[in-house]
Amino acid sequence: MTALAVRKNYDPVIIDVLEPAEFYDLHLYGAVNIPSTRYEIADYENYRGRPIYLVCNTGRRVKPVKASLEAAGFTNVYINEVQMQAYTEQQQKNVGVEGSWTVDRQFRLTLGILLLISILGMFLSSIYLIAIADIIATGLFVTAIIDRCYFKMLIT
Repeated sequence: MTALAVRKNYDPVIIDVLEPAEFYDLHLYGAVNIPSTRYEIADYENYRGRPIYLVCNTGRRVKPVKASLEAAGFTNVYINEVQMQAYTEQQQKNVGVEGSWTVDRQFRLTLGILLLISILGMFLSSIYLIAIADIIATGLFVTAIIDRCYFKMLIT
């Protein structure tokens, strides 16, 4: 085995657990995309023995992946100190659009507007407008359980 091959076996790898569309939008150069929704230990076997740095948008999605990898006997699994949200904010500063609205902020604004419309529907006794609140509540409940928000991805 050459010195280069030995070194490569110990080089760290960055694994981004975001969904492919999110990964396509912004990712670290050289990062490997293995979405947390499709977690299978076999996808990580090529990296066993190497330092693995996990990254997502805020750090929330990588925690269960890290725990699963460690339970499967992986050592040297780390959560990257800086997650993609910080890179997005830095990127906005670099291109001069600092203060522009992130997808998360646009998502919250959209939900707020829809809920206000639904409240207006209560005063107008419109069952159709009131149904908006039911749809939002159901959607938030489901996305909390599956830890994915497809509406947010649609906004992206």
